[in-house]
Amino acid sequence: MTPTVWSTSTQFALQPVDDESPFDVPVTGLRLWIERLLLAGFIFYTFVGTQPFRGGTAETRVDGSIADRILVLTLFVMALAVLTWRWRDALACMGSNLVLFLLVGFCMASIVWSNFPDLTLRRSLLLLFLTTIILAVTVSTDDLRRLHTTLFVSLSAIMLLCLVVTFAMPSIGMSEIGARGVYTQKNVAGVVALVTVVLGVTWLIAAKDPGHRVLAVLVLIPTLIFLILTKSKTSINLTVLGVFVIFAFALAERFGPKLIIAGGLFGCLLLVSTGIWLATLDFDVDAALREVIGDTSFSGRDELWAFVRRDAERRYWLGHGYGAYWDVGLGNDPLVRAEAGSWLSAVPIGLINQAHDGYLELWLHIGLPATVIFTLIALKAAFAASHYALASHEPAEDRALIGGLAALLVLYMLHNFTEASLFLRGSIFSSVATLCILMTSHSWHLARLVAGMEDEDEEDRDDEEDEAP
Repeated sequence: MTPTVWSTSTQFALQPVDDESPFDVPVTGLRLWIERLLLAGFIFYTFVGTQPFRGGTAETRVDGSIADRILVLTLFVMALAVLTWRWRDALACMGSNLVLFLLVGFCMASIVWSNFPDLTLRRSLLLLFLTTIILAVTVSTDDLRRLHTTLFVSLSAIMLLCLVVTFAMPSIGMSEIGARGVYTQKNVAGVVALVTVVLGVTWLIAAKDPGHRVLAVLVLIPTLIFLILTKSKTSINLTVLGVFVIFAFALAERFGPKLIIAGGLFGCLLLVSTGIWLATLDFDVDAALREVIGDTSFSGRDELWAFVRRDAERRYWLGHGYGAYWDVGLGNDPLVRAEAGSWLSAVPIGLINQAHDGYLELWLHIGLPATVIFTLIALKAAFAASHYALASHEPAEDRALIGGLAALLVLYMLHNFTEASLFLRGSIFSSVATLCILMTSHSWHLARLVAGMEDEDEEDRDDEEDEAP
């Protein structure tokens, strides 16, 4: 076993060297640079994109961006090279996530029954390319701490840029409803800020040097300021929830059973208090929601949900075809059929291009059974990542990253009750979730490799002791 060049932490990433295979060699030279460029390109495409500061019109969203196609195809070719070099890790990761890749194939197969086969072909191919790129990024990761640092630093720099743009160019960085930075709308900016905070907090918890902890706090401050300026209620609330849960688990690991028992008692007290409060409202859920959020229609989303649910039920099992419901041309936009007099009929055609509910959205595209399957895939990955973070014997730095990915997956599932990013090609949160799912299985694969290496070393030492006179 030899350390790879990729590793820089005190916990060296180990890779088997097999004389029978020319691929299992330390990562150096051109191969190392291609893997680094692939990661950089993935971060740039996912969190910045080729068209910052401006979004596409309804017409351009149908045809797509030439710059996006060039960048994605370039990254895809690089990904194929990486997967060729690391074919064993790639096969292991694909085997562990076989259902996910079959689901990608199902999206491509939906061309057969799609309302717009040409759009489904292009958009399902994009999903395939992005999934392949994320797979290559995953299997090229030997050092989890280094990846954690790279993501945290890169996203923090993007958030700092967004904050600068917000104050220096408010006509671009601010909208009437909140800050958006380099993004098209505040909700997208809020998602990136959420991801940055979760990765930053978990990186901070695993830092051993007090100076690094102080630096991490300072780096997080601009992100927190920008998150507040976005006024994205969903992202802000989920960020608070995620940070609270992360710190609760971190404190439970440090202080042990006493804190766990105290947390359980607090939870029981909170549950009883909630029950008493609901009793004072005669257990009227709508009244309770009005007290908490002040708007039981979720900013008019309930009418949109009812509309798209009716369309989803028309294609209950297979959906309308992947990517073949929204952004299909102004004349074919589903809201053309909106009931006269409703606010949906008054919205300019092409302005709304999602169901604002990820589960309904995916149901529209590929049917209810496939939606349930992907939901179970994400939940399984969240449990596996939580198990790795809380119960494995891996270094704290590695467990911090996977714990952060577990938190992001849970927040991703919650986020999709009011926004649509579930298995949606090109969506920031969807790409992050796919990375979380694949990286979780890859981390367990790395752990098994290291455990096998340690067992072999132990057996070698025992053999040497037995042979000693």
